[in-house]
Amino acid sequence: MLLVAVSDSHDNIAAIKKLGDAVRSRGVSLVIHAGDWVSPFTARFLREAVGEGVRVVGVWGNNEGERPYFLEVAKKFNVEIAGDAAELEVAGRKIAVYHGTSPVLLKALAESGLYDIVIYGHTHQAVIEKRERTLVVNPGELCGCLTGRSSYALINVEKLEVDLIYLT
Repeated sequence: MLLVAVSDSHDNIAAIKKLGDAVRSRGVSLVIHAGDWVSPFTARFLREAVGEGVRVVGVWGNNEGERPYFLEVAKKFNVEIAGDAAELEVAGRKIAVYHGTSPVLLKALAESGLYDIVIYGHTHQAVIEKRERTLVVNPGELCGCLTGRSSYALINVEKLEVDLIYLT
């Protein structure tokens, strides 16, 4: 199974639309957003970009505005917001998702041995590393606002392999 991990979209609708094209062309069934969506309309645009057949799960970042209204919009467009962190089981693998604002909490998730994959964001810097048996992935920034490069991670859940893909 393939999943896409993104973070730090920061309302960049053009990047979200490009991501949608990539998701649909690769047959991805799950998109995980590791926070800093920013505005509630971003949930709607992500849903429209990836299509109805793709599950979308996300967590809060440190820049989210209007959280109560965001939850309404997310629900309306079938986007799951798990709160500050999420724990999923996908294709027999345990996945933790956290925005990454606390290095202490991020380290605890990555080194606990409880998860096969830990996905985070916040730094806007792409990272792919193994910590013991755990694949730790920061897909970089979808918005491209700090690095000038819009990126996402394509993760093969069964093989625990990841490709970092740049849209710009």
